[in-house]
Amino acid sequence: MPLLVLTFIGIKVTPKAYIFDIQGLSVHDGPGCRTLVFMQGCTLNCDWCSNPEGINKTPILLYNSEKCRLDGNCVEDCTFDAIEIVNNQLLVNRDYCKDCSDYACLKNCYTKALSVSAKEMGVVELMKIINRDRHFWGQDGGMTLSGGEPLLQIAFVEELLQQCYESYIHTAIETCGNVPWKNFEKVLPFLDWIFFDLKNPDNLIHQQSTGSGNEQILHNLARLSKEFKGRLIIRIPVIPGYNNTDRILKNYITFFKDNNISEVNLLPLHHLGREKYPLVGRSYPMDLNSTPSIIQMEQMASAFKDSGITSYNGSYTPF
Repeated sequence: MPLLVLTFIGIKVTPKAYIFDIQGLSVHDGPGCRTLVFMQGCTLNCDWCSNPEGINKTPILLYNSEKCRLDGNCVEDCTFDAIEIVNNQLLVNRDYCKDCSDYACLKNCYTKALSVSAKEMGVVELMKIINRDRHFWGQDGGMTLSGGEPLLQIAFVEELLQQCYESYIHTAIETCGNVPWKNFEKVLPFLDWIFFDLKNPDNLIHQQSTGSGNEQILHNLARLSKEFKGRLIIRIPVIPGYNNTDRILKNYITFFKDNNISEVNLLPLHHLGREKYPLVGRSYPMDLNSTPSIIQMEQMASAFKDSGITSYNGSYTPF
């Protein structure tokens, strides 16, 4: 019997993406009140990451031991035999778990101790949420994509931003910049603002705490400073001893001056995400005493201001 080939003409298949959180009424990630969309997957693995559940490119299993009754239902249901109870502790072998796609262990977890980090959504479904929230933004609000790294799921992001652009919705994105330049090219026509994280201008130091060098990041940032027509704001997570030393500050300032970058948002390291690390089976890698002081933040801001670079301190900056 010959193979039956079906050809679909004129039917556009819209892309889908993994999204691990959507926050309405956000006021720290662009002008006005906004809908903040967190997209799964990142190209970096920063020691201070506040969203460890969003690093993996695909959804991962989350386990909250405080909710667990150790009834053993998940042990019986798990397709990959990745779960066991030892000495009154539930253990997840994530090497086995990573290949799972059915999440059968969730079926009879009545206390919701087990969950999945992200949900697959289509552009149409997400646009319904954005348009619902639009009524509460006010005049200056809009939609901001965060993560993870939004530009990893580029087909979805391009389609979403184009629809927002055509709907007269203000758009912003938060990116670490560690993606191919072609990904930026696809979305620049539909973006109003870009928040660009620059962890450290030194390649080796950058790699030590993020798992990746910064050559691609600096290349993309230099091109954006010349080609992006919207507002470009550099964000620096301030980690004492890592990126606020005199030598590193001089490197920042030299790069910014060479590329006509005029404003920077300094964000003091916080530890608000540390409670998430046990959920993904990891220990929190940062020292809880490493939060920068007000004096350290002011000194760093002064160094930029003295060089003619506008500096905003903290996530509460009124954009």
